[in-house]
Amino acid sequence: MAGTFVFRVSRMALAAVTLAALATVSVRASGGAASFARAVPRGRATPRAGIVPPRNPPKNIPPDPDFYASCAVGTLDDTAPCNAKVLEAIDRARGTEPVGPLRFNLAKFLKLSVPDQLFTIADLERVSRGEPPMAALTVQMDKAAQAGADSGNDPSWSATPLSGGAQVVAWGSNWAGGSESALGADDGWMYDDGYGGHNGGCPSPAARGCWGHRDNVLRQWRGDLSGCRAADSRLVMGAAYARSSKWATSFAEIFVAACGHEPSGEVYTWTEAQAAIGLR
Repeated sequence: MAGTFVFRVSRMALAAVTLAALATVSVRASGGAASFARAVPRGRATPRAGIVPPRNPPKNIPPDPDFYASCAVGTLDDTAPCNAKVLEAIDRARGTEPVGPLRFNLAKFLKLSVPDQLFTIADLERVSRGEPPMAALTVQMDKAAQAGADSGNDPSWSATPLSGGAQVVAWGSNWAGGSESALGADDGWMYDDGYGGHNGGCPSPAARGCWGHRDNVLRQWRGDLSGCRAADSRLVMGAAYARSSKWATSFAEIFVAACGHEPSGEVYTWTEAQAAIGLR
């Protein structure tokens, strides 16, 4: 099941799919700092319960400040001034749950590749709410995400096992076009995804498309592995970025829960991400 999510019709489009039925399970698709100087020295966020699926925020939260005014139009903007404003908007939105601000070194974060940024911010959102992180990006998952980014669609998955042999039990994916940065895509997926925003899949408060991206990012994927030994439970991810002729930028990510041997082809781990952004 997939839906198209339009936030800023002239600038940004998002899509989300949550399909976890490679076996018998089917999952519904429902889917700060005022200056750079203040944004740089950021530490670890304290995990809190926050709002996690199946619950969602009571209302849509448009970006405040409106960081689009501070970011370049029609291109990837990995500059500090743009992303400091994005992070301020994210932190303001997080305060409504409340889970407190994300604390990490923004300057170091912006030195990461865009796929590594997508992976890192997704895990920061997860662990700050007490969810286990996705363990790593893998070559195989990144290829799936890249196919989505290149085509401007949700990444998809078949019944193919992970490299290493683990059987995929559940998966979900997000796509965003037109956002100026990975952090901007995160803000749209996580906070500007409900009724009253520009989510074309959320025409009413009870529409099935509401909060689909957020549900994918924060889903308790280990719950899909209830029949799998803890030692064999695998949470991995793919992420990608591409230029888009229609939307200028195209971001994609895919989340996978699998049971079996450890996946091969890890290219970036949560441990590496923590060290890279100053959390270790």
